[in-house]
Amino acid sequence: MQQFSSCNIIQKLLSVALIGMTLVAGYLTGIINSTKLPLDNRVKAQAATISSRILQINFKYTTSTSDFKKQMLDVAPHLASVKGLKWKIWSIDETNQEASGYYLFENETTLNAYLKNVFFVGMENNTTVNNIVVKKFEILEEPTAMTRGPIGKN
Repeated sequence: MQQFSSCNIIQKLLSVALIGMTLVAGYLTGIINSTKLPLDNRVKAQAATISSRILQINFKYTTSTSDFKKQMLDVAPHLASVKGLKWKIWSIDETNQEASGYYLFENETTLNAYLKNVFFVGMENNTTVNNIVVKKFEILEEPTAMTRGPIGKN
């Protein structure tokens, strides 16, 4: 039969207490995630419009970067009123004279309507852009919500 000295018991109690305090401290500082966090984020993902779509457009521009930026400032208010567009992120690589846009549309129908009736109509006679690449994506909603992606209803 194993004998426990008071010193062994105190050591075991201190070890258990230390592990407990570490877990509590980790939870409170966010190092250890609670099991509720992913569920909360799943609820947020479900609240987002399930049919939302991302549109990515990349292209090269041939004007000066300064002129290109001015053109984009003129275009932005018109895009803000496009039906079904929730948001657009504008990006630029000045060194390579390349620009891109990331759009969130309510659904595939509004995305396709934008491409057909706005984007391609506007680009048809635009001689200042070339090498246009258009890509459409579905959204992985649960991981996007977990990482605070702006896909929820506006």
